[in-house]
Amino acid sequence: MSSKILLLAGAAVALVLAGCNKKPEAPVTPPAEATAPAAQGIAVGEPNPSTPLAGQNINTGTPVDGPATVTSPATVGAGAIIEVGWTGPGNSGDYIDLVPRGSTATSGEITYNYTRDAIPVAKLRAPTAPGDYDVRYVVQLEGARAIKATAPVTVTAASATLTAPSKAEAGEPFTVEWVGPAGNGDYVDLVPAGFTQVSGEITYAWTRDGNPAKLVAPGKAGAYQVRYVLEGAGKRTVLASSALEVSAPAATLKAPDSAAKGAKVKVEWTGPKRRGDYVDLVKKGQTAASGELSYFYTDRDSSSELTAPADAGDYEIRYVLEAPGGRQVLAKRSLTVR
Repeated sequence: MSSKILLLAGAAVALVLAGCNKKPEAPVTPPAEATAPAAQGIAVGEPNPSTPLAGQNINTGTPVDGPATVTSPATVGAGAIIEVGWTGPGNSGDYIDLVPRGSTATSGEITYNYTRDAIPVAKLRAPTAPGDYDVRYVVQLEGARAIKATAPVTVTAASATLTAPSKAEAGEPFTVEWVGPAGNGDYVDLVPAGFTQVSGEITYAWTRDGNPAKLVAPGKAGAYQVRYVLEGAGKRTVLASSALEVSAPAATLKAPDSAAKGAKVKVEWTGPKRRGDYVDLVKKGQTAASGELSYFYTDRDSSSELTAPADAGDYEIRYVLEAPGGRQVLAKRSLTVR
């Protein structure tokens, strides 16, 4: 890894952290699996002081060698921020990194922070796996790196608990009380039962957004689990889970069996009336929950009107549930347009 690559990697890290600081409430795109160096644990929104401390140099010219020191807490919790004090040459490519205990390689670090961005301390995110690690000062010289100082740190295991309902209807909002590290990036998610990945969740809520976490049950009935996911350097890990059984809510439709082309069709309905639910009109046999010919939202009275299409034929009126993981058709009835 050359000095030029390190500088580009640092810029990429800043962009990733800025983009990840704000996440959409609905998990259309799940959080990406964290990988080094993008998974580094620099604290977001905490600007460094502008005045270097004694022994903390900023050298933007020709890299120079020299002595260095690092100081670290002896023990931190999994996923916590490790504040590492340091002194050293402060070349543009010098950095403070975190590696497994005893590692001598100057690549493949779990996480890192450039010294130029680490005044007065380097802020590194601890891994989620408990164990023994080292923080190090690595000097970047012309064409070579060298480890100038090392300090040990032990990462202890983290734990969490969840209090969540065992049952919910599809599309139903519910809350989850949680106890956990509440680190920046931790979240409570909802996945299918038996799902082991720490990406690809159906829906989620950041722990930083409050306790209890607010989730919405998926649209498809079945077995799911709610999880507390710990964010850390290198990878995420699931600290706790709770089973959730989702059932399909009932819905009914009442409408005429036939209508003239272009006529208004009155539809009476019952249903869960979730946010975004609607009644639509589609070609008979259509399975996609999009491409409707006419529709109205259920955020109104229990009856409204659809407009029959201009072409004669066989159609269907449907009650469509809006929910995480995809829309679901809860009820339908035939309509002949003549």
